[in-house]
Amino acid sequence: MPFQDYRLADPEWQVEVSPGHTVTVNGTVQAVIDQLEKRDHAPQAAAARAATAATDMVAKRATDFSGGSYICGHRWPYVPLQPLWEGLRYLRSLHGQVHVPPGPRMCSQVSCSYSAAVWICNDNTKDLYLDSFSRIADGVSYIIGLCATNAWGPTQVAGQVFHPDHWNIIVRRDKCL
Repeated sequence: MPFQDYRLADPEWQVEVSPGHTVTVNGTVQAVIDQLEKRDHAPQAAAARAATAATDMVAKRATDFSGGSYICGHRWPYVPLQPLWEGLRYLRSLHGQVHVPPGPRMCSQVSCSYSAAVWICNDNTKDLYLDSFSRIADGVSYIIGLCATNAWGPTQVAGQVFHPDHWNIIVRRDKCL
């Protein structure tokens, strides 16, 4: 198990593949892109790969983590910053919503590239639905802003930020599921 005291579930994504038409896919955002290509939604997958964080930032307001607490490092192993940028671009490029089963401490790996893993955890006793994948990316960006360090050479990051609505984001080195 990637970390103690947490339960794991595959994230479920409702992805808009054309105006008014969504499909449900499971797994990390990287797996979502692969599944879209296999389901003959290649234009959506290509658009997701080409999208930049800046275009989505204009379209959506950032998730406010300022009322929540955060932890840098602690028990989470550090990961190089560079692979996280790919995950952030993917997360910001998809349109739809994400679902995490009821918690507390129910976690889903939502992105992983070169062992740079992003997890979302639901600490509510009810299902968690986020209206945008960018909400997860906002948490990752918040952690990067507070926890990135170059004390050991190239910039690395690890941490966890807790949203006031009882869900959290973890960035850490981990096995890609």
